[in-house]
Amino acid sequence: MSTRSLAVNALGILIVLALWQVAGMRLGEALVATPVQAAVSLVATLREGAFWPALWSMLWQMLIGYAAALLVGIPLGIAMGRSNLVLAIVKPWASLFIVVSAAAIVPLFIILMGRGVLFCTSIVFVATVWYVVLTMTEAARGVSPRLLDVARAFDASGFQRFRMVILPALYPYVLIAARIGLVHALRAMVTAEMFISAGFGGLLNDAGLDLSTAPLFALIVMLMLISISATGVLRWIGHRSAPWYRSQTGG
Repeated sequence: MSTRSLAVNALGILIVLALWQVAGMRLGEALVATPVQAAVSLVATLREGAFWPALWSMLWQMLIGYAAALLVGIPLGIAMGRSNLVLAIVKPWASLFIVVSAAAIVPLFIILMGRGVLFCTSIVFVATVWYVVLTMTEAARGVSPRLLDVARAFDASGFQRFRMVILPALYPYVLIAARIGLVHALRAMVTAEMFISAGFGGLLNDAGLDLSTAPLFALIVMLMLISISATGVLRWIGHRSAPWYRSQTGG
């Protein structure tokens, strides 16, 4: 990223913070806490004994559901993209489930699974896997036919074309699907925990009942930082592991 881009990004952040500060000063802490008040509350939250166990509980359960969504969604999406039969069978279900929010299915999952680890990981899986599937489907359908024609010209077998042409072409989109899925996994996990008043979602739920909005804003900012950091790590992995990642994604 160029120095000019960084400067523009920094300016945008400063403008938003300034507007937020003005709004907070006018509306009061009960409605909109200022960035300063939120920062003070964030420091206090990080020092509380309940915060770190709640964060760890959220992350490890989310990662289980997220990993399962990747393990199922990536190969299923590739199969849909390369096979019209698989596409015809699975796409209606993908289109159906992707429009259903995590909040809508939480009550049903509580009835079926209770309020334990299986409930949280299942919510994350269902809320994430279809975004991964559809991302990989479009990527697999977009593999250049010219690349496959060149492989056929060299008498490459079907498996060789898949391993040496299709998989390298799809690698950048695997990481894009992982980044998209991670955001939805985090949202689904927080939603599930808010329903059962546990973990990080439980802290958010309790903060929403406080007379001051500063603790709520502090937790929201922390959630944003976690999401930005995690997606940034995935982007860095893509740049480091595949020289063609940047050219394919425009990143």
